[in-house]
Amino acid sequence: MCRLLGVVSREPISLDRAVRDEIEPFTEQSEIHRDGWGVAWFDAADGKAAADEAAAGGDDAAAGTPRPAGEHRPVDPRRPRIHRHLDVARESAAYRDAVAEATGPMMLVHLRKASPGLPLRIDNTHPFREGEAVFAHNGQYDLSDPLREAILARGGRTPEGTTDSELYFSLVELHVRETDPATAVQRAAAELTQLCLEHAGRVPEALNCLYMTPDVMIAYQQSDPAQAKPHHTADNYSLRYRIDADRVIVASSGIPQADHLDVGEGQALVINRGDLSVSVRPALDCEVR
Repeated sequence: MCRLLGVVSREPISLDRAVRDEIEPFTEQSEIHRDGWGVAWFDAADGKAAADEAAAGGDDAAAGTPRPAGEHRPVDPRRPRIHRHLDVARESAAYRDAVAEATGPMMLVHLRKASPGLPLRIDNTHPFREGEAVFAHNGQYDLSDPLREAILARGGRTPEGTTDSELYFSLVELHVRETDPATAVQRAAAELTQLCLEHAGRVPEALNCLYMTPDVMIAYQQSDPAQAKPHHTADNYSLRYRIDADRVIVASSGIPQADHLDVGEGQALVINRGDLSVSVRPALDCEVR
C-alpha cells in the first residue's frame, strides 16, 4: 500500500504552492508509508523539462553514483525530472527540497510502503520512467516467477528493479504503443488481472496508478475489497479528484478531500495539460474470468 498525489495546474507553479493545503497531511502519511518517496514533474509551460538531475539530489545521488559537479546529460525537451530517495519523507531534507524545487503544470508524488518481500532499493522506488512517461502504483498482486515470466514475455518495458509495479508499467507501455494512454492503462490492468487469475487464482489486491506524460495525466482505480488487510480503512484504495479554476488534483485518501469526486472502479480519469480539461473513461466492457 502506497500513497499517490498528482496535480495539473493551469500555469507553472511550485508543488508546495499548488497543493499547499494537502502537502503536509500527505507527507505525514510517510510515518506509515516510510519505504522511500519520489517526486516527478514537467516544469515548463510548454511541457519541456529542464536539464536532467544535477549531481546533488535525484536518482543518481540517491543511488550513490553522483555525477561530477556541473556535468549534465544533453537536455531532452520532453524528459521528466524525478527525485527518488529511500528515506522517510517527513524526516527528509531531500524530500522538502524536491517539493520546493518541483515547479510545473504537471507534478506527482509517491510515498512507498513496500510489498512484503520486496527490497528497499532505489530502482524499486516509484515513480518509474520510460522516455517521457512516468508511472506510480498503489497496490499489489501475487507475483510468482511464472507470472513474472508471462508478463516479460509480452515484450513491454524491461524492468530495472524487482517490483510488481514495474511489471504493471511494462504492460502499460506495451499497450500505449497501439492506443491512447488512458485506454492503455485500462487494457494493461485488464490483462494483468487475467494473468493473475491464471497464475495465482485471484485478482490483484489493487492496481491504482498515476501515469503522466508532458501532455496528460491518467489516474486509474481498481481494487478488490475482499483482500483488504485488517489495518486498512474502508477508503484505503480510493482515488479522488477535485477540479478547481486553476488546478486539478487527484490523490489517495488521507488528506483533506472536501468536494472531491471518486474515480470509479475500472475508470480512468484523464486530465489534459493543454486546457485543463477533465474526462472520465468508463470501465472497459470486458469480463474477466
